[in-house]
Amino acid sequence: MLRLLPLATVVAATVIASASATPSPVAKVQVGASSGLVLSGAGSIWTTDLVIPRVVRVDPSTNAVVKRMKAGQKPFGLAYGARSLWVSDRVADRLTRLNPRTGRVQKRIRIGRSSYGLTFAAGSVWVTSESDGTLRRISPKRNEVVKKIKAGTQPNGLAYAFGALWVADLGGHVLEVDVQSNRVVARFAVPQADWITPSADALWVSTEANVVVKLDPSTGAVLARIPVGQNPLASAWIAGELWVPNIDDGTISVIDPSTKAVQTTFAVGQQPLAVVENGGDAWVSSSFDGQLWRIHP
Repeated sequence: MLRLLPLATVVAATVIASASATPSPVAKVQVGASSGLVLSGAGSIWTTDLVIPRVVRVDPSTNAVVKRMKAGQKPFGLAYGARSLWVSDRVADRLTRLNPRTGRVQKRIRIGRSSYGLTFAAGSVWVTSESDGTLRRISPKRNEVVKKIKAGTQPNGLAYAFGALWVADLGGHVLEVDVQSNRVVARFAVPQADWITPSADALWVSTEANVVVKLDPSTGAVLARIPVGQNPLASAWIAGELWVPNIDDGTISVIDPSTKAVQTTFAVGQQPLAVVENGGDAWVSSSFDGQLWRIHP
C-alpha cells in the first residue's frame, strides 16, 4: 500500500557516469514534484506526477521529458493497450484514456475510488479499488466497466500470468481470477500482499511485512520468503534478477532467483515506488524527489 512522506525540494535533472560495482544511475530525469508508478510502452517511459496531476512521457533515447499531460486529480496507475495509455486516479473515481502520441483525452470512465493496481490483459483494462474491495474489468471497445468482481478486502497490485489475472489483497491473500468466467477461482494465503511480479515459473509477491514471497501459481505453496527493505512495492526483472524498491528505506534490494536471497542492496532516490525494464536498463521512480533514475545493471 502506498505511504508517502512530505515532498522534498525539487532539484534539477542530472546525468551521471557509472563507475562502481554497486549499480549507479547513468541518468536522473526530473519529471516533476513526484514520480509515481512507471511504465515502459509505445517506445517511451511513462510516469505519473502524484502532486501536480500529470502524466509524464520520457524518451529513453535522450533521457529527456518530451511531454506532460494533465490527467485527473492524483494520477497513479498506468497501463498500455488498445493503442491507448490508461491512467487511474487515487482520488477521483476516474480512469482516463489518453492518446499516447498527442496526449489528448479519448475517454473518461467511472471506476471505484482509491484505485491502485492497473493492467491491460486479455483484451481488457483491469483496475483494483481499495475503497470497495472490487476488481473492475473495462472494455476498450465500449469504454465502460463490463464486470465488477469482489476481490478481497483491500485489493492492490495486479499481474497477468499463467493464463490468469492475479490480485494482491492486502487483507492477506493472492487471488486467482479466471478471465473467461470473471470469477475468483483460488485464494492463496500471503499476509499483507501488496504487489505481484511474475517470473516464468512463479509469482513474486511484495508484502508490507517487508518480505518478498515466492509463490507456486498452481498450488499456492510458498517456495521462499525473502526479507527485503521497508515497504517494498513494484518490482521488475532486470538482467535476470528481481529488483525490489523499498519505499521507506530509499533502497533497491536485488534478489537472485537461483539462491532465493538478496545479493545486494543499494541506495536510490527518496521513496522509490516502482522499477521497470527498458532496453536492459532499470528505470526507478522516486515519489519524494520527483526523479526517474536510469540504472545500468
